This record gives sequence, C-alpha cells and structure tokens, in this order.
Amino acid sequence: MFKLITGFPCPGCGMGRASLELIKGNYISSWHYNILCIPFTIAVLISLIWLIVDLIKRKETFFTFIKKDFGLKYKIVLFGLILIDWTVNIVRQI
Repeated sequence: MFKLITGFPCPGCGMGRASLELIKGNYISSWHYNILCIPFTIAVLISLIWLIVDLIKRKETFFTFIKKDFGLKYKIVLFGLILIDWTVNIVRQI
C-alpha cells in the first residue's frame, strides 16, 4: 500500500520473503530481501523466551523493560537503522 501511494518501498518491504528465506536457512538471501530481518527475528525470539521465563517465574520483567523510556539517543539510533534499511531498499529497486 505504501509503495502504491508513494512509489517508494516501505522499510518493511521484503520482510515476509526474508523471513521465509531465514526459516529455510538461506541467510544471505534473507539479508538481500531485507537487512533488518535477521536482527528483528533475533529480537522476537529473545522476547518470546523472556516472556515464557516471566510466565514460569510469575514475574513481569519483560513488560517493565518495554515500558521503560530509553531516551532520545536510543530512539535516534533505532530511527537511523530504519532509515538506512529504507535507503537500501530504495537503492535496490533503482
């Protein structure tokens, strides 16, 4: 939808294909579809494990961590990574 409206690929374009390639073990192919897929998948797996451990221990450390304000410096770094990913997606389509 984003690409239809703007003509540019969204930062998440190729994430589905990249995830499928990652599941198949094709790491390089996954990286080529979307460079954020591998770190995103690692973050999701860590979050799931953390949530399961919290459920077993009956704690809420994950939600406490998520609600924490990380500050402007970390937000700028995250935004910068997404902007780099978006730029790479746009350049690949030219």
